[in-house]
Amino acid sequence: MRALAGFIVAGWYQAILVIVLSTLLSYLAPPLTSILGYGGAAALALYSLHEGPRSGAMVMLLAALLLGLLAELVLGQGLAVVVVSLLLWVPVWLAALVLRMTASPAAVMLVLTSLAMSVVLLVFVLPGDPVSWWLNHLQGMVDAVVTQQELAVDRQALDEFMQQVAPLMTGILAAGLTFAALTCVVVGRWWQAMLVNPGGLRKEFYALRLNRHLSLFGIALIGLAAFAPGGAGTLALQGALIVAVPFLFVGLAVIHASLANLGASKAWLIGTYILMSLLPQVLMMVMVAGALDPWLDLRQRTATKLN
Repeated sequence: MRALAGFIVAGWYQAILVIVLSTLLSYLAPPLTSILGYGGAAALALYSLHEGPRSGAMVMLLAALLLGLLAELVLGQGLAVVVVSLLLWVPVWLAALVLRMTASPAAVMLVLTSLAMSVVLLVFVLPGDPVSWWLNHLQGMVDAVVTQQELAVDRQALDEFMQQVAPLMTGILAAGLTFAALTCVVVGRWWQAMLVNPGGLRKEFYALRLNRHLSLFGIALIGLAAFAPGGAGTLALQGALIVAVPFLFVGLAVIHASLANLGASKAWLIGTYILMSLLPQVLMMVMVAGALDPWLDLRQRTATKLN
């Protein structure tokens, strides 16, 4: 990984090569290769952190042009691939800019979360019906699945699920992009730390936290989503999906730091990630830990116990 990071920051040509090839390959055999798209965005984050936002923006634009040409030749969908890629690249570049200026992962979370919530609010107040738009697009996906008879899917169940999900799709997409952008920036920062400050990311991640005001806002939004009726409840639920992302990252920081304080085996950490991927209840518990961290301060409690 250190050799790859060194190759990316060696020059704009190398950075563009990694970004474009990783992104293009991610479309060749999805979902098996989809993770490569995150690698391309992480390379953009690393280059922007290392060389500055202006150089990062130049590399992003040149990579978009080259990706569009290659995607049109290979996949016949150059414009679509570029648009989808920029939906991730632009927030990643912005997050790298904020991290370079502030050296604060919490500030990065705040900016990306605010951006995602602003997009949801904008879609909500603009003329037109986003639910109908999402229903039309989801209907095409449902039709494609139903035509594959070997899957033996229940059309009625899919239609009912589509009706439930469509009002929340903007928030789901915004939350997913927020999570992806944060993940890519973390990977980019990890690569940068390998090159210039080994172990630096660990210290930053262990110290990641939100203040009480931000946590209270997120908790209040989740409560509003649970009890508010109609459109207000739908809007609040989409916002709650977004604020769940920083709660998740803070919760993971709490777990990492607490286990390190206690000198626990890495098996505990691996087991936690496995349980999170298998049991939604465990994932929710991690988010709750992140939301309540300003009051519980588990990291300090475990450090005190160890001393």
